[in-house]
Amino acid sequence: MTIVWKWITRRCMIGALLSLTPLTLAAQTMVPWLTRSVDNSRSGWNQHETLLTQASVASKGIRRLTIIPVTGDARGMEAQPLILPGVKVADGTTHDLMVLPSMANVVRGVDAHSGAGLWSVSLGAPINGNTPTGPRKIKPDGCVGDFPTIDCHAINDKWGVLSTGVIDAETQRLYLVAWVSPDGTPQNAKHFVFVLNAADGTRVIPPVLVSGSSGTQSYSSAMRKQRSSLVLTNVNGRKTVFWASGTVQETGQGAAGWVFAFDCATNSITTQLALTQGEGAGIWMGGQGLAADEQGFLYAITGNGDFDGTSQFGESFVKIKYTPTSRQTPATLVVVDHWTPWVDLVRSGQAKKPAMKISGVSAPSEALKPVGGGMNMSLKKAARVTNVNERGEKVVLVFPKMATGNWSDEDWGSAGPACIFAIGVCVAAGKDGIGYPIKTANLGGTTVVDLADAKSNCAKLAAPPVWLTMSPGPVDPCPANPQTLNFLPNGDTAHLHMTPVQFFDPVMKSWTIFVWGENSQLHKWAVSQTGALTYVAQGNEFASANVRGNNPGGMPGGFCSGSSNGTDPDSAILVCTISYGDANAQVGNGRLLVYDAVHLAADKSLKVLWDSQNENIQFLFNKFDPPVIDGGQIYVPNYNGGVDVYELAM
Repeated sequence: MTIVWKWITRRCMIGALLSLTPLTLAAQTMVPWLTRSVDNSRSGWNQHETLLTQASVASKGIRRLTIIPVTGDARGMEAQPLILPGVKVADGTTHDLMVLPSMANVVRGVDAHSGAGLWSVSLGAPINGNTPTGPRKIKPDGCVGDFPTIDCHAINDKWGVLSTGVIDAETQRLYLVAWVSPDGTPQNAKHFVFVLNAADGTRVIPPVLVSGSSGTQSYSSAMRKQRSSLVLTNVNGRKTVFWASGTVQETGQGAAGWVFAFDCATNSITTQLALTQGEGAGIWMGGQGLAADEQGFLYAITGNGDFDGTSQFGESFVKIKYTPTSRQTPATLVVVDHWTPWVDLVRSGQAKKPAMKISGVSAPSEALKPVGGGMNMSLKKAARVTNVNERGEKVVLVFPKMATGNWSDEDWGSAGPACIFAIGVCVAAGKDGIGYPIKTANLGGTTVVDLADAKSNCAKLAAPPVWLTMSPGPVDPCPANPQTLNFLPNGDTAHLHMTPVQFFDPVMKSWTIFVWGENSQLHKWAVSQTGALTYVAQGNEFASANVRGNNPGGMPGGFCSGSSNGTDPDSAILVCTISYGDANAQVGNGRLLVYDAVHLAADKSLKVLWDSQNENIQFLFNKFDPPVIDGGQIYVPNYNGGVDVYELAM
């Protein structure tokens, strides 16, 4: 299952499917999918699906109906498709609209059922991904060329719209942030906000340049990477779009994470906030966007960076308050609370930051991989500790003999949090695979002094942290010395890049979350009303199965979405994509799985209802894009330059 299709083959297949496959209209009314992962809590769950149920999937199976082309880019899109039902387009007909922005900055509006094109617009020239971001300084292991580029593995050839936009259903306006470069270079690229009419793709206003300053920092002083998705809030009738950003060279001078506020009434950026004073703390979260509660507070996890609890918020879960412009005062964005598990320099033994670390590329994994793959000397000489976990499984913890600076790339913000606002708890997790349940009403306000006493700092949580993506045995997830977390279970990474999917299980009568870490299986956890996490079950299917065990394995684990018909336990399914290989280093085939979200298999594992592997369905895996479930269809963005559409087989 490791075949990689050539571009011409992909395009021919897309054309053949579009011309020969009979298209059927779903009998079920579609629901709006207006933002990444459905809603502002980023639950990833559609509660109004009636056609796709456990029984229908198990008895009828799934077929690939068609592939909708994404224009202008060989890979397609990094954004998740958005859906606005019942849109009246220019010719007077009404369609369930799907929006598909490509990495080449071409945005298509298509009929969500048939894939027929309704409109197409260009937002401007994207960045050429092969253009160096700076002078020759390093040659990352396994990467292409001698100069640092945005993507050293050359997976994406264009860099335009990276983040998922947001649709205002009331005004039928689409908000996107795009990277535009007049000459294709990252040095001359700028980010712009685009406001488009969903009915025809026309611009409501001219593009708005993303710029501004915060403290000592200027957004335009460095090459930024805006990958985190957009979110729309409406507090007291004031509609505002927010998004976050990181920096391309996240250990370079002036690197910082940013949050912006865009007022929908005036179509202007009203304020911005830097999360450090040039010391990292970028926000990308595997492409996930800021979560927002009903009061308008914003929640995010930051990545690598410095921390002081005042103006530096690297490796932190932050709660941000927005105050709109008034007659007396300008608008503000302020970190009003935060919680931090550890700081990078302590985690790495006070080592200096690695030079020219590229945002979104996993330094611990890359540091272990020599050119050509296989195990290098640092891992061969690594210390090993053998444990037995609570499920009786033998686990060898591998502590690499490696440059300690690479462990300053722990990226707690590698995934978005599961914010279950109904119980006031957000579960935050990152590259360690540890889940920290955090109280949204009182995060804890970690100080530098607090970090000297890990137990007291963890006592501020809603409940004790747990190992979400795998179980290493008797290893304290909140140790006094965070360097004891610097291991690879069985020599492979266990990073989490998927934002956990939230689901209230009507049989368990409990909130649950699903997570799928690297080189591991899908896991289900129960979340109590107080935030306590209890293991429920795991699947038998492994992400990156073809390279798992070829240390450090593959990236990025699984990406999932779920659906149900309200609280009907027999309708709840979970749809996930995983890679067979290492999707961080090369493009390869993916696997689509449908699970029963409620009932376990006879061996107490998570039950598989359908598996694309059994049907020999092949597609190129999209490494950061979850499926969309809507109207009896499953939409899977691929790296074939399109979106696969699946439905029940007839």
